[in-house]
Amino acid sequence: MIKKNQEIEIDENDIFKNDKLQREDSIKDLSKLIISNTEPLVLSINASWGSGKTTFVKLWQTYLKKECNVNSIYFSAWEDDFSKEPLISILGEMNSYIEKNFKVNTAVPKSFKKALSLSGKILKKVVPTAIKGATAGLIDAPQIVEDTISAISEESVKTLIENYSNDKNILIEFKKAIEKVLNEMDKEKPFVIFIDELDRCRPLYSIELLERIKHVFGIKRLIFVLSIDKSQLSESIKSQYGNINANSYLKRFIDLEYTLSNPTMNKFCDYLYKKFEIEKILQSKGIEIKDTEPFHHLIIMKKLANVFNLQLRDIEQIFTKIHMLLNVISPRLFGEHLKVIIFFEMLKSYDNRLYYNLINKKTDGIEIKNMVLPIFKDDSLYKDVSIFFENLIDSTGKNDEEYNQLIQKHKEEHIKKLNDINLFEQDDINALENVPDSEAKKKIIKQKYDKKRKEVQRLEHLIKRLEFGYDSWGDYRLNDLIETVIKKIEFADKFNFETV
Repeated sequence: MIKKNQEIEIDENDIFKNDKLQREDSIKDLSKLIISNTEPLVLSINASWGSGKTTFVKLWQTYLKKECNVNSIYFSAWEDDFSKEPLISILGEMNSYIEKNFKVNTAVPKSFKKALSLSGKILKKVVPTAIKGATAGLIDAPQIVEDTISAISEESVKTLIENYSNDKNILIEFKKAIEKVLNEMDKEKPFVIFIDELDRCRPLYSIELLERIKHVFGIKRLIFVLSIDKSQLSESIKSQYGNINANSYLKRFIDLEYTLSNPTMNKFCDYLYKKFEIEKILQSKGIEIKDTEPFHHLIIMKKLANVFNLQLRDIEQIFTKIHMLLNVISPRLFGEHLKVIIFFEMLKSYDNRLYYNLINKKTDGIEIKNMVLPIFKDDSLYKDVSIFFENLIDSTGKNDEEYNQLIQKHKEEHIKKLNDINLFEQDDINALENVPDSEAKKKIIKQKYDKKRKEVQRLEHLIKRLEFGYDSWGDYRLNDLIETVIKKIEFADKFNFETV
């Protein structure tokens, strides 16, 4: 089954049990801040896409309910932007919450019913904004408004002024009605409305929602928490108003901005590995790997993600791709397939040009080796992993004839190094001339011997793995495996993971 986004399970008896990104302290501190607040407040939780904002606000909502006894609602603005009017979305969610939690308390539903009756009277259309949004700016809305105003008679102006005063009074009455509802719910603590994914909405809907929050819902002890990617929301604003200062515009509506700290790469990989159920899928394919094994896929993911210095968004997309590809690759050779997929996808995210140069034989791979191999090579625990990736880089793009030539080349290097293992080069001799102590000389000789012996062993291992192949049932060679994986990656590339 393909899963786009696996939400964590929140146990109300142990709220932070599955909190892999360690948000507990932030949630507790923010809770203290808002509970002590009595004034209208709009707080934004700002973080880049893929940083766990949705998980954060849902954990926070659960914590407020269980530990602080604070009433709150959560809704995704992106899922609700089918509504033409944001006011309806907000009041609709409040109505659902009241019906579910205050059935016994008849005073709350009764007061809210009055607020609902007033809300219908304060809904109004913003003509310039509506026209511009509907026509993608092709029609000059300000000119329309100007022409309309010039056609208004003096008597009409008088009527408009009277209507304005009446609308203003209705808005005041609406706010009083909502405030009464909040007091009947809880006279001491605030009511919190979490609005998620505002940055993914239609630009016009996002802007109108911000306006309604500020102008219609500026009510004591009513707190809005907006989960946003500020950079994306800024682009939405610019799409409506042109190249304005989006940051200054947002300051009109947002009182406080809290930037959610990014998790470390390793913690984020742990989080995604569990979220996309990679271990569960591997087990379903008959692959059992201990956490301590050097070939563990999660360990490899972490090391490569750090060496390529990938962004969290990149990692999220890679895990999404991997999860999908695991469902289209047969169990045979699954473990090796996955390591190749991980490597290629991360290389591709790091440098798309470098990836295509590698698979099209336009590079010798030295640049890639210099980045990747040291993170495994210097640790004996990861010796096999280093050899695997060295073979992987060398074998990419090679046909059978070229693959055989690679094996032969390694064999010739192996024979030469084996013959020279006890021979010293001139640099070695020069190093010994100034060493008087015989024991020290022996130590230097041993070090040189051990170094050459390790290189001989490495070549033996390279040749063995290339010749034997990567299939426990037969002779499946690495170049064939690579070709299969590249085709699967080409399949995955047909999907747009930017929207996930």
